[in-house]
Amino acid sequence: MYELKTISLKSSARVFSFVLSAVYLVFGAISLASGTTSFGSGSVSLAIGVVLFAIIGAALGMIIAWCYNVVAKKWGGLHLDFHLIDDEDDKKRY
Repeated sequence: MYELKTISLKSSARVFSFVLSAVYLVFGAISLASGTTSFGSGSVSLAIGVVLFAIIGAALGMIIAWCYNVVAKKWGGLHLDFHLIDDEDDKKRY
């Protein structure tokens, strides 16, 4: 069993930034297709939204990672149980 003690603020910010930008791209494309954009019209709206959501995602990622690190230091981190699957055992099961 392994314990996740800390989460890097930098990597968490990078991941959250990417995920929120990708989600905005999907919903932004849907809003462009339907004609209901948030920040003006067309591609300008999409560009502004992607940048804003990247910034918001980075900030949220850092806040969440920081909160996790504080809680994990005080009460312990997530306990992770990894199991290595052997190819031969996997073939026998199926």
